[in-house]
Amino acid sequence: MGISILFGLIVAAFWGANLTAVFPVLQVLLDRQPIHEYVKRSVAETVAEIDHREENLRDIEQRVDALDREGRDPHDPEYVEQLARRVETEEKRNYASRKLLTLRRVQKDVLPYVPVDEFKAFGLILCVLLVAELIKGFFVYWQEVLIGSVIQRVIMQIRTQCLEKVLALDYQTLARDGTSGLMSRFTYDTEQVAQGIMLIGTRVVREPLKCLACFTLAMWVNWRLTLLSVFFLPLLALFLNWYGHSLKRASRRVMDSMSRIYKVLEETLEGLKIVISFGAADRHHAQFHRENDRFYTKAMRVVRIDAFAKPTMEILGLLAMFIAMLPGAYLVLQQKTDIWGIRLTNDIMTAPGLCMLYALLLGMLDPCRKMSATFSRVKRCSAALDRIFELVDREPQVREPAAPRDLPRLTESLEFRGVTFQYQARDEKETRAPALRDINLTVQSGEVVALVGPNGCGKSTLVSMLPRLYEPTRGSVLFDGIPIRETRFRDLRDQIGLVTQDTMLFDDTIAENIRYGKPNATAAEVEDAARRAHVTDFAQDLPMGLQTPVGERGKELSGGQRQRIALARAIVRDPAVLILDEATSAADAQSEAFILNALETFVAGRTVFIITHSMTPALLKLVDRVVVMQAGSIVGVGTHDEMLRDCSVYESLYRAKTSARAA
Repeated sequence: MGISILFGLIVAAFWGANLTAVFPVLQVLLDRQPIHEYVKRSVAETVAEIDHREENLRDIEQRVDALDREGRDPHDPEYVEQLARRVETEEKRNYASRKLLTLRRVQKDVLPYVPVDEFKAFGLILCVLLVAELIKGFFVYWQEVLIGSVIQRVIMQIRTQCLEKVLALDYQTLARDGTSGLMSRFTYDTEQVAQGIMLIGTRVVREPLKCLACFTLAMWVNWRLTLLSVFFLPLLALFLNWYGHSLKRASRRVMDSMSRIYKVLEETLEGLKIVISFGAADRHHAQFHRENDRFYTKAMRVVRIDAFAKPTMEILGLLAMFIAMLPGAYLVLQQKTDIWGIRLTNDIMTAPGLCMLYALLLGMLDPCRKMSATFSRVKRCSAALDRIFELVDREPQVREPAAPRDLPRLTESLEFRGVTFQYQARDEKETRAPALRDINLTVQSGEVVALVGPNGCGKSTLVSMLPRLYEPTRGSVLFDGIPIRETRFRDLRDQIGLVTQDTMLFDDTIAENIRYGKPNATAAEVEDAARRAHVTDFAQDLPMGLQTPVGERGKELSGGQRQRIALARAIVRDPAVLILDEATSAADAQSEAFILNALETFVAGRTVFIITHSMTPALLKLVDRVVVMQAGSIVGVGTHDEMLRDCSVYESLYRAKTSARAA
């Protein structure tokens, strides 16, 4: 980045230097005067001017001495006038001396290489300009390449940091954004950042330096006229401030709208089988069209702000240049050095000199025009960075303790003590009803507990407290009397195996999906887990056995086969606590029988939570106790027979399921 800035300085220097070639070109073409003659004449005129100023200074000194002899008061008007004339004359003499020094250096170091013939001199100037432009182009190229490298490295690092943050954050914190919001940051937002960095590293560095180079040279040519051209700078600053704030707000709304488009696409593509089967394509098309319209409306606001800014900045730039052009033209045409008594130049300006000043001012205008086009993209980059940093800087709601306690393998009991939990609403102004209300439950080590209740009663939320996917709003969860919020995530989660209703397999082989539960598992351990979960029963009929790829999300396999692999993944982990969240819901009768058969031997000596809507005779063989939940509370705990006798909620669920099986 530093080297690219250095190259930007070199490019800016060549940009300003190339524009000064206007003067010798016009001198040759318009005045038909060779450069040698012009410099020789200028040297003679400057020497004569210095002599004239010296003579004037002697006259002024004599007049001041005479006034001193007369005893004039230093505040006398005539005395003050003579002192002012002396200061002004000294300033003009010093300016002429510096000019003579420059001309002498040009005579000595430059003119020996310049042809006397006018046409040859003109050709030499063009060749020098071409070489300078080639050199400038060389540095522009390498600046772009260096910045391109910076961009790719920065974007790689941003994506890596975002993913690291996502993996480090807890599920409770990430659930608020959803997959679409996170994907938008990884794709659309990082693309905006890449474009912004490219412009910051190239144009935002190069164009202001080009403008500064032209401004510096213009100040050297005539600082008074140049300062007139910056009259509109405060107005331009106010406009840019309004423009930047408006564009950033509008760009952020566009990015939020893009997240909603991703959400619609995600839902449509993930549920494509349902969409097609139910003939709901029109509904999803309408939903996508609606979000696209919203995106269009917000994107057009960005376009309108951007479109308004470009001509406005160019008009302000032209006005600034015209303010300098009009007085300059007046001075040249009228052969004067002042307007209304205000001195604007030390010498009477020539047409080539004025044209060079105009060229430098135009050279300032071109970078300003490019910056106006760049400004909008930089603001979009800023809005995207805000969204990315919002993710990277987000603090997790579920944290590891600063001084964690050791957590041995569960041997005694697992307890939910006064657990209450409330999901956060997407809108911070809204509040949601508690999903769990004052849950008190103790499960002995090695006990198999069934959590039974209707949909939405809080069963899955309760067991999500065990691996700390969610943190209780009030209360705590204890392993052998140790609050799990005081332990390390790894120590806790190494003891837990999870089989969910929506089985998630990764695009890898069957063996690797099983090994996911224990990355360092040997081939023998993987094969043993596959055998115990009855994965081998179907894998042996596949062309590559356990090395068969399962496809994206396991689409190459049936629901029951995926569920058995998920169980094998939990078995190879050898967990102290096993959570089965509707583990047989996606399985056929045969796969369900295989899974329950595998569990009969595997649950021995483990604490098991089985989440289900209602009990079946096969599950009853495994279960020691039944916990009945309704509306976030426990309404009954006991054996199957006790719950049938004492809990109406359990009785109705069980009878309904029994009637359905009978039917």
